[in-house]
Amino acid sequence: MTTPMVDAQGVRKHFGKLEVLKGIDLTVGAGEVCCLLGPSGSGKSTFLRCINHLETVDGGRLSVDGQLVGYRRQGDRLHELREREVASRRRDIGMVFQRFNLFPT
Repeated sequence: MTTPMVDAQGVRKHFGKLEVLKGIDLTVGAGEVCCLLGPSGSGKSTFLRCINHLETVDGGRLSVDGQLVGYRRQGDRLHELREREVASRRRDIGMVFQRFNLFPT
């Protein structure tokens, strides 16, 4: 089996008392196309921001191309990467932000 490009296992994210990601499981293989659909406020953008470590996850694991996003494992513990290390890994992950004036209005 090949390493998934994106592998989310039980990803959780809270903003205060509001839980916006409730145990997201997703595996996307190399070359696959995945589309996230849902109503406004359902957590789509938050999940994408977690993939880039623009938001930290509150639970679960998230990896891109076999590497943990924003963390490194040392024994049984996870340690958050320094901003420079995060930025280095982020270079290989593309993202288009909402309402980024992509098209003239």
